[in-house]
Amino acid sequence: MGKVSRAFFETVIARHLGTRRKDIAVGPANGVDVGVVRLPDGRAMISTTDPIYIVPAYGWERAAWFAFHILASDLTTSGVAPQYVTMDWNLPMDIEDDQIETMLRVMDRECRKVGAAIVTGHTGRYEGCAYPMVGGATFLAIAPKDGWVTADMARPGNRLLVTKTAALEATAILSNTFPQVVERRLGADMTAKAQALFESMSTVEDALAAATLGLRRGGVWAMHDATEGGVRNAVWEMAQASGLGVEVDLSKAYIDQSAAAVCKVFDMDPLDAISEGTLLIAVEEGAAAEVLARLKRKRIVASDIGAFTKKGGPCRDRGRPFRPADRDPFWVAFSRALSGEIA
Repeated sequence: MGKVSRAFFETVIARHLGTRRKDIAVGPANGVDVGVVRLPDGRAMISTTDPIYIVPAYGWERAAWFAFHILASDLTTSGVAPQYVTMDWNLPMDIEDDQIETMLRVMDRECRKVGAAIVTGHTGRYEGCAYPMVGGATFLAIAPKDGWVTADMARPGNRLLVTKTAALEATAILSNTFPQVVERRLGADMTAKAQALFESMSTVEDALAAATLGLRRGGVWAMHDATEGGVRNAVWEMAQASGLGVEVDLSKAYIDQSAAAVCKVFDMDPLDAISEGTLLIAVEEGAAAEVLARLKRKRIVASDIGAFTKKGGPCRDRGRPFRPADRDPFWVAFSRALSGEIA
């Protein structure tokens, strides 16, 4: 389960991308959350596409909120809020009209919060469609010529900041999907704390708060959402995408007490587990303290874990070379819990 491997992307997907156009500023790449097209007037169109991911067990409102923020989080790593949205809902036959309406109402509400409009789409029920993947959506924005960033734009000397906790999504999803398992091992209070992390699985506020300092020169150069592969993978992906080395101390990345506990139950390293909602920010050294201050004013925990180094340099954690794990341990844990192997 999960995304295809980096090797498959490079040997298959990257070779089948249609016409090579000169107006494409940023195309598909490992570790890059958005695509960017240069417009004739000098501005840029930023876009991202993902599945519409709905888990009814979370509750229809909660599930729709998460589905929106999976997509919005990727788009806002550019430093720009979503403006236009397209949605394709391919729904199971047994979904009720009022359940569809609830999800659409939540999407409408979240779009209004960031100033986005739903401009086109498709909605229908079909045989063979099943949760959690019930369609797909594209989020877009128009930005000034240099008023955007991508994950591959980190510069040597940039400080690397990490928001919230490692293993955020893994902790929230597992504790909400398998509450009996977690409560049996950790008790009701710790389970409740882990489940409450669900509402922080978004990097929208993090990214837009950091972007208020300014993008590129003097401010933020790159941002990346730590999704599959977690914080360790996200650090490595940013370095690889930017063609730089990185010197970090991953022990400085914050790990919430409940995240550490849930990861122990499911035999996961928190630094390798999927962490939607955890944002990596590459910022000029002299601006790092101000970005941390702005995040703190939003009550967003953040830490400085190191810096990017020279072009082609190694990726090192406390002086030791590192690479991400071959597979996110969340998917193994989820499968084992689903089969009853973890009880």
